[in-house]
Amino acid sequence: MSTEMNDTTLAPFDPSDSNALGAAIGGAGVDLAVSILRALLASGEYPTAVYLMRHWGDRFDDDTDYLKVRRAILGKTGELSEVLLLTHRLIAKNESTVVASAGLEGRLKELLGVRPRILGPLDPIEPASHNRVMHLVKESRPYLSNGFTSRSHNNFLAEKSAGLDPVVVTEPGFPRNGQSSPMQSSRTVDGIKHIHLDLGPVDLTGMPADRYLQLFADMAYASMKEIRPAVIHASSGRRGFETVLVALALKAKTGIPVVYEVRSFFETNWTSEIQYEASGEIYERRLARELDCMQSVDLVLTIGESMREELISRGIAPNKIGLIPNGVDCDRFQPRRKDQELAKSLGVGSAPTFGYVSNMDHHRESQETLIRATAHLAARGRPDHCVLVGDGPRRHNLEHLAEDLGVQERVHFTGRVDHSSIHRYYSLIDTFVVPRIAERAATYVTPLKPFEAMAMGLPLVVSSLPGLVEIADPPHRGWAFPPGDAGALSRVLEQIADNPQDREKRASAGLSWVRQERQWNHNGPRYVEYFDALTGRDSEPTRGEK
Repeated sequence: MSTEMNDTTLAPFDPSDSNALGAAIGGAGVDLAVSILRALLASGEYPTAVYLMRHWGDRFDDDTDYLKVRRAILGKTGELSEVLLLTHRLIAKNESTVVASAGLEGRLKELLGVRPRILGPLDPIEPASHNRVMHLVKESRPYLSNGFTSRSHNNFLAEKSAGLDPVVVTEPGFPRNGQSSPMQSSRTVDGIKHIHLDLGPVDLTGMPADRYLQLFADMAYASMKEIRPAVIHASSGRRGFETVLVALALKAKTGIPVVYEVRSFFETNWTSEIQYEASGEIYERRLARELDCMQSVDLVLTIGESMREELISRGIAPNKIGLIPNGVDCDRFQPRRKDQELAKSLGVGSAPTFGYVSNMDHHRESQETLIRATAHLAARGRPDHCVLVGDGPRRHNLEHLAEDLGVQERVHFTGRVDHSSIHRYYSLIDTFVVPRIAERAATYVTPLKPFEAMAMGLPLVVSSLPGLVEIADPPHRGWAFPPGDAGALSRVLEQIADNPQDREKRASAGLSWVRQERQWNHNGPRYVEYFDALTGRDSEPTRGEK
């Protein structure tokens, strides 16, 4: 391997070529080393790059370009501490900024367990009533309508109908960061008070994590003295644990117990590259931080049995975990005939259909599996069409896949749909499919959409992941297929179409189940029982399913 090789000749660098690796380790100068690392960075061959850097040691550490590409690669592998050290070296060379360093230091402090702290001695708060609950959330209705705010708001309403008095406090900067018009710092939404911690027109998006959480804790404490809750309830934040860190600071100051509602597993969402998501320093430290937070709170709530079992496997005592499942508003989502006008406008017509409702922003949703299943069905002469409701950055690639497979006339993309009319789009789907692949959050987390589909009387097919199988419960309420296996999905869809009696039986069982067990208003009494036990007003509730 010649030291005169440039970036162009290095493009086909083969990391499996032991001769090329040996030459790079033994004879590379700094220019060649930088070129090799840039080629490996561009091709996603991070392990090979790390292997080479380890063998080179500190040979090239005086070179600015080498430090930059080394930092970029270590960032891709989640080695935050090393990235911070390299940033400091670049600052010394005037090649990076103190602002970048502060941001990295803030993230690392958060991951190392540094908690926000409210100054002064313990200052107990006398609750205004035993029913008052202070909810700490990252975002809320009416400013955002998504899965997080839908679960939150429906559960706030369920609590209120069960006799609790929920007060919602959103994180600093929300909703101002997404609003150009003047905003209210406090408002009532469907009879529930919402407090928005507002500093005015200040952009907080670039604030280091540790400083932001301290700000959050200080502002929440000021509101808490007015709210005077009996319980602090913190839901998963943007990285999972950060909102409960604020709640624990409030508990340390006031003595009010904390409930942590774990809605998903966020330790892998630091990267979009699935092959690296469950490795590296960031992943390991996030896991440790989640465990520390769950062990520090008074009660952990989660949304499904699969998640509960995973939390137990991590070391949380079973009697410390309660279950508040996802649900559906059965007054709003009911069986209905296909919207013929909408079907005609989208080109669906009268063809039998299967489909999915989800954003197109993450590979875990795997709409590709449905498109490939469409091609399998078409090749066997089946008439089925696929309806994909939603939008996002992955839509362009999905449309290209449909074209490449020659099924673009059978796959219908509706685009983004306002939640107020989503039931019309569900009506276009004869069989609802949740095709999620085996990614950590998808494996355990129960999404909202299957409950809505079941409430509309639709047959439900899911990939055989624990969090989805507990909803479909094959062969009773639905069907399952191996994740990502489009051929298997197409065969399941054929079975459903060819056996209308079984189809009706399972769809009916699913409809009955959500009406009896999974309506949002069922969660109100569950919260009451858990909160009463926590504050000493009742005996210990039975953990798990109710």
